Amino acid sequence: MTEKFQTLESKINKPVTLFLMGILWITVILIIVVIGFVFDHIFNNFRPYSEHDLGIFFTLLVAQLLLIFCCITLIIVLTYKRKQKARKAIVDEKGITFYNNRSTIIEMILYSDLQSARNSSDDVHVYNTQTVKYGKTTLQIYLKNKAGEITPTTVDFNFELVILSNRYDLYRQFLMGIQHFRPDLRISTQTIEQYNLTSEPQKIEFGIFEYVMAAIFILIAVGLVYIFMLLIKTMV
Repeated sequence: MTEKFQTLESKINKPVTLFLMGILWITVILIIVVIGFVFDHIFNNFRPYSEHDLGIFFTLLVAQLLLIFCCITLIIVLTYKRKQKARKAIVDEKGITFYNNRSTIIEMILYSDLQSARNSSDDVHVYNTQTVKYGKTTLQIYLKNKAGEITPTTVDFNFELVILSNRYDLYRQFLMGIQHFRPDLRISTQTIEQYNLTSEPQKIEFGIFEYVMAAIFILIAVGLVYIFMLLIKTMV
């Protein structure tokens, strides 16, 4: 009986995530306070600046506009399109399913949809070359787009503004799923070593070079056996 493939769900590192979100919102609040202070200063000193020092007035005005721009940008980053941002991922026997903060599916990457690379010897490989176990890492796979063309696609468990504590395990589980359900796809040697995978499920495809080398080794072995037999006959 075949053992059921294990389902793995992403886990949020709450202390680090809350700390990051807290720092960003505190920054927004501080910028708003500075904006209010600068506006009050400009309002109360508008006449002296306009009559005696227009340079300082325009400098403060530009600084105010920059602060407002930074504040709006931060708020947009923190709140805009929250429904489209991944907040949870589940790796199971079908592939990867990404969910938003309302537990609605926003993307699925199925093992059955994975394609072989056209211009590469590997179908799955680490996108960047970081070897740190818990560093920022992505995988590159190949999928068909709407036009039917096979294009590289990134598998990324580095969620925006959310820190996962088991990213490495999610990548490894997805790769194990590829080995189990899609043994026809080739995973790069670097990826196998980095994620401590076994290469046993991988199918080894021999090309012309491999067959030629195998034939040469067989001929050499037969020749050595023949020479050994001649030596034995000579000695006898």
